Amino acid sequence: MLSETQVIDIFKALADPNRLTLFRLLLESDLTNSELMDKTGLRQNLLSHHLNILAESGLVRVQRSIGDARRHYFSVDLARAGQFAAWWERHGSCAPHRDPALPALSHRRRVLFLCRRNSARSLLAEALARHLVSDAVVPFSAGIEEPGEALPEVVGRVLTKRGISTAGLVGKTLGEVAGQPFDLVITVCDIVHEGEGAVTPLLHGVQQIHWSLSDPQEAAVPAEQDRLARELLADLRLRLTCLVRRFAAEETPQA
Repeated sequence: MLSETQVIDIFKALADPNRLTLFRLLLESDLTNSELMDKTGLRQNLLSHHLNILAESGLVRVQRSIGDARRHYFSVDLARAGQFAAWWERHGSCAPHRDPALPALSHRRRVLFLCRRNSARSLLAEALARHLVSDAVVPFSAGIEEPGEALPEVVGRVLTKRGISTAGLVGKTLGEVAGQPFDLVITVCDIVHEGEGAVTPLLHGVQQIHWSLSDPQEAAVPAEQDRLARELLADLRLRLTCLVRRFAAEETPQA
């Protein structure tokens, strides 16, 4: 439950055209400082000012790149955004109660989750998308390098515990799926996103966004891997839900 002070801070954070633009951009894709400068035209000092306000409100978070430690990725804290949405539904919205079910799409989007070796992050995203949003998304996953193993143990353990099927879930290279028509490619690995040159020729003309996700396999012991994988699944659930709602909004004609 958000406090009154937290709600006020969020309203203040969004009550600026530049910050609202930044928030919308980060809802679509995790972006670095330089990427945000390119997309908004804001100078470094002004961009930092607006990002700090968004971060202080809790709407935006930042994490260091796994690929290049000099880079930091900004993303929307979807849990905090969800708390604010719940507050608005209760206190500020005059709309009737909405069905919590995800909207149906007239056109299922073909989405590729792309990682370095198609291991934990991209496989978990593919499996959860099949389980959660199969009416809206046709999910695929692949890696730009050969998979280390067909199905990492942490992926099998965590998905099985949650009743999510692992049938047909195997590591693949980008070359094995590059001939497929995709509506969207989501890089879930900073290293892949930052080395886009190796990806672009095989996915020419396909829209790409980035989700800066932590890798559970970086943990040394199975218990810690499982904890990180559970947190990753929770994050992916929020991201997939927002993605499908955005797809639905794109299908709805503007009034």
